[in-house]
Amino acid sequence: MTGTAGGATAAAAAAELFGWWAAALLLQVLFISTLSWPELAVAAAGALLAAAAARAVRRAATARTGGRARLLTALLLFPGALLTDTARLAAATARVLRGHRVTGRFHTVRLRPGSGTAWVCGLLSATPGLYVVDLDPAGPTVLAHTLPGRPTALERALTTGGRR
Repeated sequence: MTGTAGGATAAAAAAELFGWWAAALLLQVLFISTLSWPELAVAAAGALLAAAAARAVRRAATARTGGRARLLTALLLFPGALLTDTARLAAATARVLRGHRVTGRFHTVRLRPGSGTAWVCGLLSATPGLYVVDLDPAGPTVLAHTLPGRPTALERALTTGGRR
């Protein structure tokens, strides 16, 4: 029995590492202007280091990776949120350059039940408009810093109850 449980744990760890690696590799490849084999090899090695670090951070924070029910929806909404928040950041930067003050805020945000805390926080933090600062290990509540403006469709899909 122990061998089966250990095998399942090792398989889950390998699947998690592969997921983080694939996501990190995809992001790195998107930022490479001309894709060549040496650059791809360096990106793959860097993504492996990022995957190991992401798993270690997730385990240290006791965050869950499960909750894949909204994962496809979140991945489809991510590009729109990225563009929206990038435009919001550019507008905020332009306002600051014109001498105006732009202030972000800290909000308590409740994640939707059944969501995987690790991937939800990672995906939300990958946009310029919201960054998860802290999470409550006892519940699905996180402290997030946000740019001024309304929540994106991605944030609305992954959270409930709005910003407090």
